[in-house]
Amino acid sequence: MFPIVGVSLWMWALIARKAFQLWSLKSRDLTLEEALAYLPGQRVEKEGLRSRFFILFSRIRERVTKEEEAMRIALRKEKEELEGGLRTIKTLAAIAPLLGLLGTVTGMITTFQAISLYGTGSPKALAVGISEALITTQSGLLVSIPGLFAAGVLSRRASKYYADLEEFSTRFVANLPKRGD
Repeated sequence: MFPIVGVSLWMWALIARKAFQLWSLKSRDLTLEEALAYLPGQRVEKEGLRSRFFILFSRIRERVTKEEEAMRIALRKEKEELEGGLRTIKTLAAIAPLLGLLGTVTGMITTFQAISLYGTGSPKALAVGISEALITTQSGLLVSIPGLFAAGVLSRRASKYYADLEEFSTRFVANLPKRGD
């Protein structure tokens, strides 16, 4: 039972951190015109998803000459940050029922040991093992189901932000001044 509680605490801590990160982002905080105005190297003052992305793009662009390549690198880094932790949450949610199943197996072993000692005539001896089996199964499912639901919600939110960034970056690169202009 302790491993299930540990997995649950770890998973919900990650969910809370990721939810705070995703819900604190503002997707419409930097317009295309504002981003283009900052190209000469001025500092972007707004703090949000697009401005963080733009700052990252600007830093990479200084080192990479091709804008499209710099944009792909910046998008990849933002995607990693947006999706960071989601695989761990999904893995922990998938592990919880397996830990419950492990508890079921150990509970049934306890039950069969009681049967071998007392026979089937002692319901009290059987109830301990069966109770252990059912409680761990239920606990594993109670941890897993909401965890998978939360992971799905967070994944959709991260995908929405990433799609917004892709669309913004495509318009941004298309509106960049050409070299020599």
